[in-house]
Amino acid sequence: MPNFPHKLVKSFAEQFKDGRRVDGGDLTVSADGNTTTSVLQFVPDASDHGLTLSCKASNQRIPFSEIQRTWMLKVLYPPKVNMTLGHSLDANNINEGADVYFECHLVANPWVHRVWWIRDNERLVSNTTAGIIVSNQTLVLQGVSRSSSGHYACEATNREGTSVSPSFHLRVKFEPVCRDGLARKIIGAAKDEPVHVECKLDSEPPATEFHWSFNSTPGISLDLTKHSRMENGTSILTYVPHEAADYGSLQCWGKNEIGKQRISCTYHVVPAGKPDSPQACSLINVTHHSVVVSCQKGFDGGLKQKFVLILYSGEDAIANMSSSGIPEFSIQNLEPVQDYYVSIYSFNSKGQSKPTPPLIIRTLPAPGLKELRRSTEPNEITKSGVSGPWLYILLAAGSTLIVAAALGLIIFAVRRFKARNCPGQTRRLQHVESSPICYWIGEEGDFGIFYRGNREKISGRFYGLNSKMIKASA
Repeated sequence: MPNFPHKLVKSFAEQFKDGRRVDGGDLTVSADGNTTTSVLQFVPDASDHGLTLSCKASNQRIPFSEIQRTWMLKVLYPPKVNMTLGHSLDANNINEGADVYFECHLVANPWVHRVWWIRDNERLVSNTTAGIIVSNQTLVLQGVSRSSSGHYACEATNREGTSVSPSFHLRVKFEPVCRDGLARKIIGAAKDEPVHVECKLDSEPPATEFHWSFNSTPGISLDLTKHSRMENGTSILTYVPHEAADYGSLQCWGKNEIGKQRISCTYHVVPAGKPDSPQACSLINVTHHSVVVSCQKGFDGGLKQKFVLILYSGEDAIANMSSSGIPEFSIQNLEPVQDYYVSIYSFNSKGQSKPTPPLIIRTLPAPGLKELRRSTEPNEITKSGVSGPWLYILLAAGSTLIVAAALGLIIFAVRRFKARNCPGQTRRLQHVESSPICYWIGEEGDFGIFYRGNREKISGRFYGLNSKMIKASA
């Protein structure tokens, strides 16, 4: 602030902001008494931009001695952002199918160079197909649905920073619908054992009425609403099948102020039983020491199911794992370049499913194994004294012997395994208790149906041509 001469007379100074006096200035006088200084400290805000700040000083002993200095305030600040729902809209009465628009109100210096619209922390872009139109400081939502509900906000940016408006919670009203994934469900139930069936709905506002019916014969339904109760917005029906006719379809409807549910939630009540086998099993991320086995759930038999994986090395089961959520297993501590196979089954309180077909696993070489193989290539052989033409002669002779031995084994195997008293498309495998075992023609590692000579079915697994490697059990 300015300094003013002080000559034996008392001076004073005042500060004015846009013509209005501002208190709080501090006056100090220099040691020689010739200068008076007035200091005003204040923090400007956005509303001060463009106003004038003046400092006036005068000597009380000298008429018309007033002097003044004036500054124009230029305040830079990040955007001040606020958003509102369109004036013609009622925030408490927006139904599916309505058009909704928002306006973003800004104050900024310097002016903003970017404006974003945000829904549930995700920025929106214009998409006419989805009914979203972004135009500068306006957001239009055409034909809103229940998925349009959420928290909306406006975000603006200038050189001073980025600001986000307080969010606006858009609630789109809609009639009840089945919660995702629950439109149709199969429920296993044993005779004379109660089951509790939950009808979970999505609606805005929440459903206030529920209705239940049972249908086992087309065109004939039984009202079961009186057997249900409400808990935290969910209707729960207690149902007890007593005979075969009590197995069928349960249906649930809800109702709120918007209307009645159009498509019911359906629950097929079936006799509880064993689960189906897991499906579509595959290997994920095979390494030299680990692998992940992932499957899809089969039908659970109407009861809660769990999953079991058995790991085999040759004929021996070396590990088993269980999972109560999804049929996915992470197997660790395997040996490099080793063949394993796994079989998976599921079980519930009624029993277990059939095992899946075996899934063959071959682990990868360990990182150091490749280097070891490189160090034992033919150049190491030459160092032992065998080189030149003799090396090729030995290799050729060895190859010939291997091929001849393989042909002999094949001929022997074909003769020995020639089918007799076996069903079509099977081969005779070996004799157990004087009865030949026959197997479906397949690859090594196949798991399938085996037959004795008297066509009695047994189960087993084929590991190779050597009959000692075949494990079969009646």
